[in-house]
Amino acid sequence: MTYEETNIQAIIERRGYRSNIKGDKFSLYISNYPSNAKYLKSRIGNPKLVLAELCCSIGITLEYLAPGFKKVIGVDIDNKILEACKTNLKEAGVFYKTELIQGDVYSDNILKEIEADIVIYDIPYWYPHTQENKGDLVTKNPPLKDLIRKIKEYITPNIVIFSPPEWSYEYFKNELENIEFEKVFINQKHNRNQVYLGDLIIEEGITEIILND
Repeated sequence: MTYEETNIQAIIERRGYRSNIKGDKFSLYISNYPSNAKYLKSRIGNPKLVLAELCCSIGITLEYLAPGFKKVIGVDIDNKILEACKTNLKEAGVFYKTELIQGDVYSDNILKEIEADIVIYDIPYWYPHTQENKGDLVTKNPPLKDLIRKIKEYITPNIVIFSPPEWSYEYFKNELENIEFEKVFINQKHNRNQVYLGDLIIEEGITEIILND
């Protein structure tokens, strides 16, 4: 992973975040684009449903999706990151309909606490904050198939997985079988993939969405 911006303010300005958004350079860089979060709200939002995001980080996705849901739940293992998330959701005026949980998303006890109709799993980027461009994206994450099985068992089969653009359709298809694999292009660049499961599938196979900030 390489940083295009040299400082936090450059990331905020290029992506169109609120000027008072809280987060370090790493957290801001790996967070969702507002354009994609708004698109996702238009696709899966339902004011009668509860949404949970596993590995919610500083809350960019929750900030934009919260208005489209009855309630949103954010889970992250890093308490410092959750504090920034809390501040951001308060500044956005949506904290009143938010619940935050500190814990490991692979823990059965944590997953059993969550009551939600839709789950987003944002696969973590395990790059050290202080050593840019170094780290391991795969081996520190829980096995994907096992985690998705737990989410289906304890919470819901309706899941969205945020994945880095490098991860292929074939990998997710082999791991999870019936999926919609959506390639997300932002400003003409392949930014991420979104994998839909359960009732969130509109069209099985590979689809694309083109967005602009």
